[in-house]
Amino acid sequence: MKHLSRYDIKAIAGKYVQAYMALPDVRNTQIYRIDPELLLEKVLGLNVEYQHLSYDGSILGMTSFTELGVQVFEDNDSEAFFFLDGKTVLVEADLNYDNKLRGRKNFILMHEGSHQIFKMLFPNDYGITQKSAGVHYYKANSERNKPISDWEEWQANTLAATILLPKNLIEQGMFLFGLGSKIECLNKIYRPAEYEKYAALADFLGCSKKAHAIRMKQLGLLKKEYLDNPFDIINIYPEGCSV
Repeated sequence: MKHLSRYDIKAIAGKYVQAYMALPDVRNTQIYRIDPELLLEKVLGLNVEYQHLSYDGSILGMTSFTELGVQVFEDNDSEAFFFLDGKTVLVEADLNYDNKLRGRKNFILMHEGSHQIFKMLFPNDYGITQKSAGVHYYKANSERNKPISDWEEWQANTLAATILLPKNLIEQGMFLFGLGSKIECLNKIYRPAEYEKYAALADFLGCSKKAHAIRMKQLGLLKKEYLDNPFDIINIYPEGCSV
């Protein structure tokens, strides 16, 4: 498996974002966000399907590079069989029914699509081990596992975020939502007005607030964020947000 740097992945993402921008569906329109389902289908030539992937919601996405069958579940929880043809991305159906989960659905779509991109670009290096040649699963709460010990998963996460949230679209959104050129501190308790604008922007871009914050920090557009523990600022003031 090739070990790509963040710079390498940025260059790859740029090519696919450019291809997306050139699609007939979007090229003559004002683009505000990346639609991952459109990108997967029209740029990558993949099929996107929605199925119930587990009894307990522990599996949210999957794809494979080869033809094989996987177990899925009907609405009544009876077991069923789905044939992966090597060019299909499966996403948990429940994510497609709840608009509040749109950010998570979009990231999973692009994460699984990123696995397929790496396979297309590096066919002799990617998906050749016994572990990586089978089904790639996106499991619930996997984004909380830090540090990510699986290099393939880190690369897929990084490419997914870079494609979904290009710098120019984030900056355009920040202007539209009145957030200026940089957010110094993101905290819903001590900066509620700025936080509400930020939350609206994340929804506008079709991503979760956390994923958006991680990407903005990488780009130098966000200095500090307290999404997980908004009261931590009490312990670190005055180095945190001004109150």
